[in-house]
Amino acid sequence: MKNRVNRYAIFAERVHLMNGGAKSFRGSAPTEETAMELAKEIAKSKKAAFYSWLQILDILTGKFTEYSIGRGGMLVERGCR
Repeated sequence: MKNRVNRYAIFAERVHLMNGGAKSFRGSAPTEETAMELAKEIAKSKKAAFYSWLQILDILTGKFTEYSIGRGGMLVERGCR
């Protein structure tokens, strides 16, 4: 299945909006380590100029870690929920 979502889903956007949802989905990865690598790539991409936050969601547990995206694509952890 080509469009399968892996365990760790990544979301990024500029502001928190109720209507963001699926439109904020940027990709997924099978492991936490590969999710973090993908998150770093997203944060350093040209599109990241339009993002201020990024979240990595563990689909199995429902827990996520949220990051602010700083200058140069730096990810600064905001916390887990």
